[in-house]
Amino acid sequence: MPASSSAAVLSRLPYNGPSSSSPRSPGAHLLDVLTTLVLVAHLLCVNVAAGGPILCVWLEWRGGALARGAASYLATLSLAGLVAGGLLGFAVGWLKWTPEYRALWTGPLSYKLHWGGAELLFSVLLALGYWLLVRGRGGESPRARIGRGTLALLNGTNLLYHFPALFIVAGKLHAAGQDAGARIDGAAFRQLMVGQETPALTVHVGLASIAVAGAALLGLALRSMRRSDHANPFAPVATWGGRWALAASLAQLPVGLWTLVMLPADAQSRLLGSDALSTSLFLLSMLSALWLVRELAGVALGETDRAALVRSLAAMIVVVSLMTAMQQQTRRPLKALTSGQGATQDDHRAARDFWSVIHPDQWSGL
Repeated sequence: MPASSSAAVLSRLPYNGPSSSSPRSPGAHLLDVLTTLVLVAHLLCVNVAAGGPILCVWLEWRGGALARGAASYLATLSLAGLVAGGLLGFAVGWLKWTPEYRALWTGPLSYKLHWGGAELLFSVLLALGYWLLVRGRGGESPRARIGRGTLALLNGTNLLYHFPALFIVAGKLHAAGQDAGARIDGAAFRQLMVGQETPALTVHVGLASIAVAGAALLGLALRSMRRSDHANPFAPVATWGGRWALAASLAQLPVGLWTLVMLPADAQSRLLGSDALSTSLFLLSMLSALWLVRELAGVALGETDRAALVRSLAAMIVVVSLMTAMQQQTRRPLKALTSGQGATQDDHRAARDFWSVIHPDQWSGL
């Protein structure tokens, strides 16, 4: 590979070293905060939208009036979360809508943009169909429950397969400066889906969706408490939700380590000490995750009073908020390299990995 071509690729990669960074205006910081807040709300909505149907499959398998009521509640939240999450996603896109970001979606990712819209519509129809069935007068026969569970499973897996990987890859391409060029076809996109930290982040999103959906069941128990002065009939539902959320949160521990190991060297460096804000957010995220596990463990063991449920929901929101802020900070775009000057070996490796997938002919001799 000629040095000039390598420099051209590296000139489109973000470099986060001290010599390349430039002061950011207060308006830029304010935009970062606003984007993060909207993104937190978006993620909470889409987590419920994707994880809720997965839990509904289990609720249909369990059967019974209590499980049917919980499934109906989750179906409503999932449908509302899908619609609200889509609208908030447009808001996040509008906040990020620079000429470069627009070029990414109208150029390299135009193929995925087209099919992504179709998959989103498909999931909306599945969510609506399940909501109508579970809230209707359909029976509790095994056949009816299998039919409803199949719809829920299709909805949840469709969302979790298509959208986390799509936006993870889009973020990586944008950070690498790959905003323009030829359209990425399905085969090349699938290679990007399984490269570097993308699989770990995709699994992380799936587990987060189940955890947030489990926590949403705690909201059903809280709502029931407000309506009744007697024993809470939905206390067992809170215990179910606590167990699902706890299991998913514990599974995040090895997945989080996997993600950290697979991150680019620069992102690892930021999290582990080179950037004070990133490191602080990382430590606070870990502490809040331990707090969340402690609260969910109590609920899973039957501690379903109002204070315990409120603490668990608050811990979940804090964890999602801190994790989102940490992710935004570690991927904060800075001044790009010019002519490859100051490039590290990791920068060259990142350029090669991306460029070899999108343009393999230019790297065949490397």
